[in-house]
Amino acid sequence: MEVWELVEDLYPGFEGEMRRVEEVLLESIPQSTPGELYSASRHLIAAKGKRIRPALVLLSFRAVNPEGELEGVLPIAAGIELIHTATIIHDDIIDLAVMRRGVESVNAKWGNHIALLAGDLIFATAFGLIGSHPMGELSRVVSQACRQLAEGEVLETLHTGNASITEEVYLEIVERKTASLFWASAKCGALAGGGRREEVEALGSFGYLLGIGFQMTDDLLDVVAGEKVLGKKVGMDISSGKPTFMVLHALRNTSGERRRELEEMLKKGSVDVDRVLEILQSAGSIEYAKRRAEHFIRRALARLDGIRDTRAKQALRAIAEYAILREF
Repeated sequence: MEVWELVEDLYPGFEGEMRRVEEVLLESIPQSTPGELYSASRHLIAAKGKRIRPALVLLSFRAVNPEGELEGVLPIAAGIELIHTATIIHDDIIDLAVMRRGVESVNAKWGNHIALLAGDLIFATAFGLIGSHPMGELSRVVSQACRQLAEGEVLETLHTGNASITEEVYLEIVERKTASLFWASAKCGALAGGGRREEVEALGSFGYLLGIGFQMTDDLLDVVAGEKVLGKKVGMDISSGKPTFMVLHALRNTSGERRRELEEMLKKGSVDVDRVLEILQSAGSIEYAKRRAEHFIRRALARLDGIRDTRAKQALRAIAEYAILREF
């Protein structure tokens, strides 16, 4: 069973609520002129994605306010998804990516110049949606997450091709680039739902730890999954020179020709995915990465213990547990 089907079983009505978010997303970037800019901006929104961030917003809202009216939180969920979309457009420019969400990347289809401006337009739209909510703290939370996203992007750029960075540095990049927006998603949902301070902090922490585990699994899928699952080219992270958790482990636990091969692929961006997979398996790096990802997911689940028992809470648990398997 796919994760969203499981969530719908646990929390009937979820699919309908997510369709309302989808409507806000598409309405937020209309067909307008210049046509190239708006078509480029709508491209990945129409292609969709995992939509885990808006799901976290809605389910965190429902976890603290099961019967609340969603009208005010829908723009928050849509705005956070727009921010994520803008960041991946900018990421694809940096990484020279040609495929995203199973379709041609924005930069590959329209060029870097329009892609950059499309990302900017999406960011501006996102903050317009989030700023429309009367609770000013929501904008402050999202602004903090966006600053951390930028910091994480620069940290990753500074360490691209660097085979000697520590796991601590890798985690710092992940915390900023991925966990920050997961944290903002869950925290904003709880804030908008009027949750008690301890509920808001617990759900924010849940999102943060889930984000770390989610990214670790994403790094794993970059090598072991097919393009159908990823929606992008397999091996993109390594070919971009990004030393992921598994690669760092393999570099520490292998030597000789295998280590030199891995270092060379990181530096030159020329990747033989089958050979990388062989090296990672021989070093035990894939199992290690799975264990570390599960460690953070279990910590995330523990943060839900203090939240009242609702259908939404059970759905959040299901998303976290499924995140380790990650084919959604």
